[in-house]
Amino acid sequence: MNKRYLSILAVLLTLTLLVGCDVIPVAGTVSEDQPEVELTVKSADESVTLNWDDIMELPSYQGPGGRINSVGNVTPPTTFKGVTVEDLCSLVGGFSEENSVQITARDGYGMTFSHDQIVNGDYDTYEPSTGENEPFDGKLWTVIAYQDEGEPIPADKDGPLRLAILGTNEVVTDGHWWIKWVETIEVKQAQDQWSLQLEGKLSEEVDSASFETCAAPSCHGSSWTDDEGQTWQGVPLWALAGRVDDDNKHEDDAFNDDLAEAGYNIHLVASDGYSITMESGRVARDNKILLAYLLGEEPLPEKHWPLRLVGPDLEKSSWIGAVETIEVDVP
Repeated sequence: MNKRYLSILAVLLTLTLLVGCDVIPVAGTVSEDQPEVELTVKSADESVTLNWDDIMELPSYQGPGGRINSVGNVTPPTTFKGVTVEDLCSLVGGFSEENSVQITARDGYGMTFSHDQIVNGDYDTYEPSTGENEPFDGKLWTVIAYQDEGEPIPADKDGPLRLAILGTNEVVTDGHWWIKWVETIEVKQAQDQWSLQLEGKLSEEVDSASFETCAAPSCHGSSWTDDEGQTWQGVPLWALAGRVDDDNKHEDDAFNDDLAEAGYNIHLVASDGYSITMESGRVARDNKILLAYLLGEEPLPEKHWPLRLVGPDLEKSSWIGAVETIEVDVP
């Protein structure tokens, strides 16, 4: 077979392949309609990195979801499609009730999700039309979405991958969970699970994963470096009191300034029964009185674990450790 004939055959084959196709992907390149994606899923023992084609081969979930921001503005539900975080975690051995899941964006923004959130959909939910906090009658899925209303999520907006919390019917959840530009999912071993009980007009049990998320700089996180060069990281006491001082649980005005000015007591109780009492006006909006869960980058020493009240605006005699309950005596 001569070279000219081979050349003709090559051209004919190329034309045949192009029929009905807008773009032919070439090895090492990305077509115009195929976003450039690199998603890393890892655990202590395994790690996988997925590209767009890998993600498309995984089972998908599609459903409606919307979000509410910290000042109560609602982004109405739209239909997202993606892969559940639970299915992605199964690629690196899955996870149990002793695990949490850290999801991180390319800009470093990250959130920690508990087992109950990923598996059981344990999120605060809101009525889409009013933004009022109310229970959701249905199941929620935590999804790494790649489509919104049937279209790829633009990389210069929120995508190509973003976290979405989706329901069997229209639902709205807190916007701080909706991480955009997702790049990494990490299954973490939570060696010591703990919880903080908040009691006031509302009651709430805050598990360790939820507290860690609240302590992120993007949420209510605060830190302080003491005279010995040790950095304490945690959540200001006023922000925790604001979750249960009235019916407003999480928006920017969740802490009720009028109630705090009128005056009430905040009791912090340790696991051994020791307690201290703080006056609301003393801690109001003060980020320098914080309930710390990390010293440096490590959990607190056993004698203070899991939480210790510290800060430069607090006498050292009030640095109560091993805190497990906060009681807010609102009128």
